[in-house]
Amino acid sequence: MSEELNLIICGLSGQGIILTERLLVMALAQDGKNVLSADVPPWTHRNALTYCYIRTGEGLYSPRVPEGGADLIVAFEPLGALQVSAVYGNRESIVIVNDYPIETRGLSRDGLRDMSGSPAHSYPTIEEVLDYLKQLEITRVRVINGTGISFRETGGARALNMVMLGAAYATKMIPVRLETLEKGIIENTPLGTGEINLKAFRAAMSI
Repeated sequence: MSEELNLIICGLSGQGIILTERLLVMALAQDGKNVLSADVPPWTHRNALTYCYIRTGEGLYSPRVPEGGADLIVAFEPLGALQVSAVYGNRESIVIVNDYPIETRGLSRDGLRDMSGSPAHSYPTIEEVLDYLKQLEITRVRVINGTGISFRETGGARALNMVMLGAAYATKMIPVRLETLEKGIIENTPLGTGEINLKAFRAAMSI
């Protein structure tokens, strides 16, 4: 496990991306790692692209991951994976993608009307997203049914962020002890949700 990591977590606002960032940053700091982070929240509306940077290692001068410099990209939503990977990915990047698309303003699965009822473009299929990534020479892509795992383990989609965190930790690229991260999940997720979030996290680590 390398002590240096450039990680980006991305998806849509409201999917728990910022909480996931906070959990990782706290765990890394508690384990004595030099860590910098920054998030890019949406400026307009819910379901807008949101992402955050997490960097560990010595000699860091900025929390921002350089363009083309991501080691690991964790995408809660397929189109977000493509948008972020196009800027920050490279041939060696590992990209973990939740396969469940979410219709947003201007996009729908049938290409007719979006979530607001306005005319829309067709949302690309997961196969099309993967093909676009290949065209960018990003081939180390792992697609998981993150939303499905969350429903199976917890009865809903709200633990998707813990599923994606578990999948990311399973790569063995994040230099933090498992016990530190699990303790953080118990103590720093909303009151009464610690155990169910931990269940979702562990389920993703075993797939």
